[in-house]
Amino acid sequence: MNIGQRDEVRRLFQYPLLEAIAHRRSRRFPQGCALENDVLQQTSKLPPLPLSDVEQAILCWSGIGLTGSIAGDLPASIFGSAFGSWQGRATPYPCNVHNTRLFFTNDDGVFFYFPKKITKQVEVKTEADGDWIMESFEQDRLRVSAQRVEFLPKALLNAMHWNTNKPGTTVFMPVVDQSEEYIDFLLALFSGEGYQIIDDIRQQPAGLEKWIAEKAIKGPQVYLRSFESNLMLGNLAPAYLMLENMHLVAEAMGLGSVMFSGYVGVVMLGGTSMSQGLKFRFITDKNGQRNPVGLDGVFQAYCPPYYQTMADAVDAIVEKKFGSQGCFSAGYGGIVPFKQWEKIQPEFVQPSPKAIAMVKDYCTYVYETYGRFPATTDTMILPVWLQVHHLDIEFYEKYMNPELLTEAHRRHNELWHK
Repeated sequence: MNIGQRDEVRRLFQYPLLEAIAHRRSRRFPQGCALENDVLQQTSKLPPLPLSDVEQAILCWSGIGLTGSIAGDLPASIFGSAFGSWQGRATPYPCNVHNTRLFFTNDDGVFFYFPKKITKQVEVKTEADGDWIMESFEQDRLRVSAQRVEFLPKALLNAMHWNTNKPGTTVFMPVVDQSEEYIDFLLALFSGEGYQIIDDIRQQPAGLEKWIAEKAIKGPQVYLRSFESNLMLGNLAPAYLMLENMHLVAEAMGLGSVMFSGYVGVVMLGGTSMSQGLKFRFITDKNGQRNPVGLDGVFQAYCPPYYQTMADAVDAIVEKKFGSQGCFSAGYGGIVPFKQWEKIQPEFVQPSPKAIAMVKDYCTYVYETYGRFPATTDTMILPVWLQVHHLDIEFYEKYMNPELLTEAHRRHNELWHK
């Protein structure tokens, strides 16, 4: 299926970015939906219309799809080895550690999408590469449930009950693992001056007494809660950027879309007896609080129970990056951005045994003290959602000013669903 030859796909690749930004709106009324007992009362005369595989593939790629290699233009001898991968995605990640995964639910169930392999420096140049987007979607999409995931009405804002997760709609859910980027950042941090991280809850150094006393850590003091709060903000950014990319592409395609929060992510991950949600595994920390740590065999955090100890989790990340097949190894067989890898590769500095020991001491302290990693936030976080659907054009023509719809919206079904 050469989707790049289809007229609607060519139009999409030619759609002006600034025009998509200028017209981007939340448009909430799907085909097949009803808004009752309201001044904007409307019952759609059209049946629900699910997104096609082509529409889903393009949206998923625009959010988390592989784009080729990163530029990798940091000094190799200083912080170049902070990168978690040479692979680039449609949205950026702190240290290029790809610690966010995309789940989505529709009439066919719940799916997981995370492509893993690039084949060239720039994967998608024109609409002619549309088949690669489609192939990646078909190969790297995993169905994890045959049923549409449930949004608990009691946990959903009343104003969203009428249109959220209805037949025909697709809801995209980025899930962030905080553990991987946390450990990766610590490896880079303790390879330099480092922070003297003080546990402000327990009023003591966070497992770093020995290293502070030896003056192996010379950076300023920071408090654990503040340190983890700043890390969390960086970790959550890809989820929002991912959905904003998809929001803009939905605009260019002429689809309706709305980004929303207010529905606490831990509920969707399965953190309530009222709903299994995405059926994530939870552990109970030392304060008796449940903490999501992963979906077994699909998306697992770098902490127990997936590793026996936090030291083992640190070793796993060191091996992933610097082991015989790691992205910084001489034998790495993947795509890199550099012309002469054999000359540049030896210049990348690996964490010293002392730096690795510092990271292990710190991570072990956090987990053994609080029974979770991180100490002050959930390990897995679902911070925001994006619903995409086909618009009921009649509703907008009846109630809204005509400028709020574009030609792409009015002609979407004609172009994309011939």
